[in-house]
Amino acid sequence: MDTTRTVEALLGLGILLSALYLQSESFIDPMVSGIAVQSLLVAGLIGWLAYANGSLELAVVALLVLGVRTALIPILLRRQIRAFRWRARELRAAQRVAGHALAAVAIAIVAWFVFQETLAPFLPPTPGVALPFVLLAEGLLMLATRTNTLVQVIGYLEEENAIVYAGVLFVVAFPLLIETVVFLDVLGVVLVSIILSIQRNVFGAPEEEPLEELTG
Repeated sequence: MDTTRTVEALLGLGILLSALYLQSESFIDPMVSGIAVQSLLVAGLIGWLAYANGSLELAVVALLVLGVRTALIPILLRRQIRAFRWRARELRAAQRVAGHALAAVAIAIVAWFVFQETLAPFLPPTPGVALPFVLLAEGLLMLATRTNTLVQVIGYLEEENAIVYAGVLFVVAFPLLIETVVFLDVLGVVLVSIILSIQRNVFGAPEEEPLEELTG
């Protein structure tokens, strides 16, 4: 395996592990750090592909992901956490963390095999070609199983990372790739800065009930 494929494989593995970490976490602040690390790995992968292919377009995409999803959106999320003035954690999360982690592993395995049996034969043999599909499934799992608004926003950001990851691997020559990334980033900023503010003003904090105490 050459250096380019080795770096792609290592970064792809890191992205997958970050998705599994997000599923196993219940406190919001570590999840914000997790999605920032995942976005950093996605930006690093795109930047490496830009260097390997001499693509200015991919370099711009990497900078957009780095600036918006690794820096700006995590800052906005942490401002929301500080505004609520308590240590944000999902309600009754202690009883569900193990189930979420096991479900995440199961979903990753199932998504991998589904991709191999359905889409893989029609796509070029690119290293890590199944990882964006697995990442997409992990984001959908988070959106479907979590009730905290901040966590659902993190799930949406994971979906964005999966879409951009797939776009870079599958449609490198896609002429609207940069415009698509800009649209997704703007939409993500809107979700964080407006939708969460509206929910807080109308309904209070995303979790109004008292948080359960940690045990053990």
